[in-house]
Amino acid sequence: MQVQLINVVDKEAEEDSDFIPSDGLAYVIEFEGRRILFDSGDKGTILMHNMNLLNIDPNTLEFLVLSHSHYDHTFGIEALLDARKEVETLRIIAHPHAFQRRKAKFPLILKALLKYRMYNFGFPKLPKSKRKRLVFEPTTKPFEITPYLKTTGEIAERKEIACTIDDLKRKEGRRYVKNDLLDDLSLILKTKEGIVVICGCGHSGVLNICERAKELFPNQEIKTIIGGTHLVALTEEKDLEYVAKKLEEEYNKPLLYFSHCTGKRAIKYMTNYFGKEIVRPFKIGDILTFEVDSIV
Repeated sequence: MQVQLINVVDKEAEEDSDFIPSDGLAYVIEFEGRRILFDSGDKGTILMHNMNLLNIDPNTLEFLVLSHSHYDHTFGIEALLDARKEVETLRIIAHPHAFQRRKAKFPLILKALLKYRMYNFGFPKLPKSKRKRLVFEPTTKPFEITPYLKTTGEIAERKEIACTIDDLKRKEGRRYVKNDLLDDLSLILKTKEGIVVICGCGHSGVLNICERAKELFPNQEIKTIIGGTHLVALTEEKDLEYVAKKLEEEYNKPLLYFSHCTGKRAIKYMTNYFGKEIVRPFKIGDILTFEVDSIV
């Protein structure tokens, strides 16, 4: 049986395509005649435009998994709701913190307002009529979509390098507190060949995410890592070297489809370290197909 991962929103598209790139991220996962959406990108118009080009009907999406709260992964939700004319509600699976608003720390709030014209950098503020159409399912635990596809859940213990650089605060109750990014989660897919790690932003740290993947599917080798890994936060070359060596020595050089927030510098470093046969592009419209064991 096959599982397909479709890149719907990301930074890059082929030059001759009609896809619109953006700073956001959204993937569609297709399996057993079902579809789920992993993140919703930063602009609803772009999400819907690219989905239309890929012939993905928004009404066919079973639910939405949010990797975390940041606007470039959540702001496509309103347009998605508008497009779902045949379905009354949309389930959203995410960490409890993912549904909270975020604001830039002072004095960055002024820069943020000038550059983005935005006060909120977290979960979008929606009209009550649309918020009623959302079914929130917050959980800190790994969520089992199928026995071969799960979320990591909260990764609170981060023994390895984490990429939690963030200039935002999250709203908890009536006050804003430090944004610890505990809401960061990824998808883990068990295939016939081994584990596939699908990251949204990877703020937990790609090595910590790999450790959680091994906990969820013991005795399985990690074969592929896909998505945003926020390695852009690692400004010291020694840190990039540490991550690369770990991926080589402990995880036997998995395929790396790095995109989104990984950063050009980190992708260049990893490409020089591993070579282009390991570090591969994953652009809007690209589809990765994996074989999984059928569920009886």
